[in-house]
Amino acid sequence: MKNFIDRIPVNPNRYKIINESGGISYATIVREDNASVVGTALNREAFMALQGMEASNTSFDADGNIIEQYSTGVLLTTFRSNGDVVEIFADGSGQTITKTTKFNLDGSISEVIS
Repeated sequence: MKNFIDRIPVNPNRYKIINESGGISYATIVREDNASVVGTALNREAFMALQGMEASNTSFDADGNIIEQYSTGVLLTTFRSNGDVVEIFADGSGQTITKTTKFNLDGSISEVIS
């Protein structure tokens, strides 16, 4: 699963223009298209909703596993005794994707998706 993060510009709508001669100038572009419909913003919230992740119910079972129920399926996170973290997402049709995160002795992290 890809976690989307919203871009937060310091200078929104500011663009750098490089002229053919090599000179640089800056411009602010303002939409003046009189849109009859503004449209859906392309941001983290919209992409999470697209994946069915906008609303969830999180619970813990007796073994300490985390169970997250979404409109598109269930995410089960388990913590193995060897330190590995295993996340299994099962959608409504029975398809699953598994990600295992392993903490290596050198301090690095390995992730395997299957």
